[in-house]
Amino acid sequence: MFGIKRKDKEGDPRVARALDALDINYQIDSDGDFKIGFELEDGRTQEGFIRSQTYEFMDLELREIFSVGLSSRGSFDARTANLLLQENEDKKIGAWSVISDREDNHLAIYTVKIAADLDGKELVGAIFAVLNTADDMEKRLSGRDDF
Repeated sequence: MFGIKRKDKEGDPRVARALDALDINYQIDSDGDFKIGFELEDGRTQEGFIRSQTYEFMDLELREIFSVGLSSRGSFDARTANLLLQENEDKKIGAWSVISDREDNHLAIYTVKIAADLDGKELVGAIFAVLNTADDMEKRLSGRDDF
C-alpha cells in the first residue's frame, strides 16, 4: 500500500535527466539527494533539495522537494509555530513542518510531494513554489538570507 521505493546514494537518474534537460545546476549530497540553488528577487538566494528516495502511496510513486525557511536553537515560539500552521491552510501544494536534531536545533521546512517522474515545466513550478515559499517566510520572520 505504501512504503519506501528506492534510495540511491548516486541520485535518482530520473531527477538528473530532468534537471539536465532544464539546464538546472545541482550537486548530489551524501544521501543521494539533489541540492539546487537559485537567485530570487532582490538578489536573495534560496537552496532546496530534491530527494532521490521515493515513496509509494497506493499506485503513486512520490518524491519530496523541500527547502529550509527558518532555524531556531530550541523550539520555535508559539507565534511562529502558529503562523506556520496558518500558512498551511492557504497553500495549494506543500506544507510546513518542523524537524529537530539531537543538539536541539529546529528547522522549519517547506515540502512539496510530487510524482516521482515529474519533469519539465511542472517540475520547475514545484521547485519554485518550494523555494519562493521558504524564502518568503525567512524574509518575513528573520529578515535574513541564510538559506
